[in-house]
Amino acid sequence: MWTDRLTLKEAQCTERALAALSSSPWARPLITRLEASGGIKSENMPLMFEVRFAQELQRAGVVAEYEFRAGVGDSSVEFRLQTTPPWLIELVSVRTSDASKRATRQVGLIYEQLLRPTPADPGRSEEGEMITAEQKIGEKVFSGGKPTKFPPLDGSLRLILTDIRGYLDQGGDIIDYRQMAYGAAGVPREHGWAIRYWEAKPGHLSPINGLFEQSNPLKAAHYVQERIHFLGFVREHDFTDGEIRKVAYYLANWHLFPTREEAESAYRTYPVAP
Repeated sequence: MWTDRLTLKEAQCTERALAALSSSPWARPLITRLEASGGIKSENMPLMFEVRFAQELQRAGVVAEYEFRAGVGDSSVEFRLQTTPPWLIELVSVRTSDASKRATRQVGLIYEQLLRPTPADPGRSEEGEMITAEQKIGEKVFSGGKPTKFPPLDGSLRLILTDIRGYLDQGGDIIDYRQMAYGAAGVPREHGWAIRYWEAKPGHLSPINGLFEQSNPLKAAHYVQERIHFLGFVREHDFTDGEIRKVAYYLANWHLFPTREEAESAYRTYPVAP
């Protein structure tokens, strides 16, 4: 799976970010954590994503607190930005799933992937991958049978930013992200053919629910709707400086913003907006 492989471009981009962050005292705990985990290697790609995002914050002139305890047990949010209003930001990396690995075979130097369900492996499908990605995002607000990381609303703005490249082993596209957030209602009419359906009941297909939809059966969805203002998706490709800021795609929570104007006003306070 190509997205699980650490490329030279990603390693070099992360090295540049580490060098830049060495002058920011607030980033020292993150740098130390990466060093303690073995530094730049494929197993640390999620931490490396945090480093590159931290450099985006530094480039925007922001001071942040790393691993900020927001008051939900012993859990912490990765970044609290010292902005007005403050932002609480949690990062999540969607890596290649076990089902996707089972659907992949190597022929010489080429990987072939056949994500189709079988009687013995019904979750091995692109639809299953979308649900798995939503579950990974949801774990950032609800884990172990209880809420985690993000407290009830307190005046801060909240974002879960997903490194999505492991989804379908190439990151999917904006239509996928809109369905993950809003369900079928978020997919533009001209792209209706791209809506993903799931057999929730035997013989009955229905669109996969988004995390902002009240009908979403995931327990975490309720807490996403109640506590998270924005979901963001990042699929880096070139690993150039500033790429995260350029390519990130953000979706507002319609439960927390009565009007589009209010969502846009809140988004304008986000210092890493494209």
